[in-house]
Parts: sequence; C-alpha cells; structure tokens
Amino acid sequence: MLSQKKKVSKRFNLVTFSVIALLLIIMPIFAFSSHKKDLYVNVKAGKIQNGSEAHPYKTIGKALDEADHKTEIHVAKGEYDENVTLKKGIKLLGDDKDNTIIKAKKDKWATVTMEGDSKIDGFTIKRGKRGVWVEGGAKASIIDCIVDYNKKDGIAIKGKDTKKSHQVVISKSEVRDNGQAGVYSTGARRVVIEDSEITDNKSDGIDLARGTSAWISKNKIKNNKGSGLKLTIDRSNIWTKNNSIRDNNREGLEISFFGQAGRINIAKSKIVDNDLYGIARIQRASFSSSLWSKYLTFDNRIKFWGNKRGNISRIFFMK
Repeated sequence: MLSQKKKVSKRFNLVTFSVIALLLIIMPIFAFSSHKKDLYVNVKAGKIQNGSEAHPYKTIGKALDEADHKTEIHVAKGEYDENVTLKKGIKLLGDDKDNTIIKAKKDKWATVTMEGDSKIDGFTIKRGKRGVWVEGGAKASIIDCIVDYNKKDGIAIKGKDTKKSHQVVISKSEVRDNGQAGVYSTGARRVVIEDSEITDNKSDGIDLARGTSAWISKNKIKNNKGSGLKLTIDRSNIWTKNNSIRDNNREGLEISFFGQAGRINIAKSKIVDNDLYGIARIQRASFSSSLWSKYLTFDNRIKFWGNKRGNISRIFFMK
C-alpha cells in the first residue's frame, strides 16, 4: 500500500511539474503577444531615426512600415505631406488637431485610408481626393480631427454590413469645406456620429445609404450647400437626438422611402433656418402613404423655426 501511494505521489508531482513548465513557456508568449508597441514621428527628426522618442522617424509612412497590429504611433506637431494607410490595430495619435497636419502628397488618393480595426486621433486631414476613406471591412474611429478642403467627400465609408465589428465612429471632429459631402456612405454600414461639426461642405452634410444602422447625436450640421442630412428609411435603423440642423441650402433633413420596413427617429433637435423644408419626405415607389407614420417617427421636443418652405413637407412622389 505504501509503495502504491509513493507511485501516485510521483505521478502527481510529475503532472504538476509538467503543468508548471508548460505555463512558464506559454506565459511569456502571451505577454509578448499582448505587448503594445510605441513609435514616434517628428517632421524635424535628425539623422538618427529609429522610431524611439529620442530618435523619431521623420515621416508617418516610415513608422507605418515598422508598425504591427498593436502599435501606437505618436506624431509631433508639424505638416506631413503624405498619403497614409492605417492597417489593422494601428492607432495614429497627433499632438493636437490644429497643428498636426496630414496633407495629401497625391491628391488622386485619399489622404488617410483606414483598414481593419484602426484609429486616428488629433489631426487635420486635408487636400486629398477624399479626406478619409474607410474600407468595407474596417472598424474605424476618427476622433478629435479636422477634415477639410478635400476634393470630394470629407469622410467616405465603403458599404459592407451593419455588424458591430465593422462600426465606424466619428466623434469630436470638424468636417468642413469639402468638395462634396461631409460624411458619405456608399452602402449599408453601422455608423456613430457624435459631438461633431459638419459644416460648409459643397453638397450634403451627412449622406447615408439605405440599410444603414446609425446613431447621430449632439452634432452641429449647418451651412452645407445641399441638405443637412440625406437619409433613406428602407432597411435602416437610424436614431438622431440633440442635433442642431440649420442654415443648409436645401432641407434640414431629406428623407427618402421606397416602401420597405425600416426606422428613422428624430428626437430633441433644432431644425431651423434651412432654405427649403425643415424635413422633406420623398416617396420613391407606389405604396400606401400611411407607412410613413409607422417608420418615420418624431418626439415633441423638436424645435422648428425659419425654414423657408415649412417645417415638414407634404409627401412628394418621385422616382
């Protein structure tokens, strides 16, 4: 019996030793894989450039060449004449949005292209074909940026689907003076636009495709040459709240409807001084007009005034 106990004890000790040895091998691997990498960029960098804080790279592109999927790139104030592409997991962090500037070197491309799960924070982004182009499969965050003076849209989002894993967030940013829309999606996406100013764009402020899932809150949307917002009910799930939509050259909101189920809700906003209607309703197929009240909803906290053609239009039938 004693011999058998010794054998069991030896087996137990051997298993324990094996588990501990395995953990000692695996744990450093996990620690290494979760380690964040920091790189630094300064347009005034000297001859020695290794991406460290003491010896930063001179261009964002060089830092991106050396980055992996867990890299934060810290960019000092200055003007960087280049087009940049952010791959999965990269965070590009500027000193401050007014003085850290990415100016497109090639104006036939977007100034910034975002792929995968990436983030840009604290930049002025200008002079590209588009300011920011978000790829179809990308989860992207655009935070505390100025996006201005781009040839076409300020921020353009390629259609994909409305999965949370592909969500695009635009927050605390100024999207202004672009050649077409401020924010434009080519197809269905999940989009959050909050605490931002979408102003003085040559077309619509925000133009989202049918099938979009969106939360649009606490924005100033004004002085755009088209409508403040251009939205479509069909297959969409769009909630808006606490927005100021004013002084746009067409409608405050232009809402189209082809007759498919969806939802647009407008809550607690100011819709004022737009050159046509506060809200224009455009029916683009033959169906019962009673569906409008089912899928386009308002609360009683909306404030209208000064819209030249009226607050809410009759239903216009257009194909």
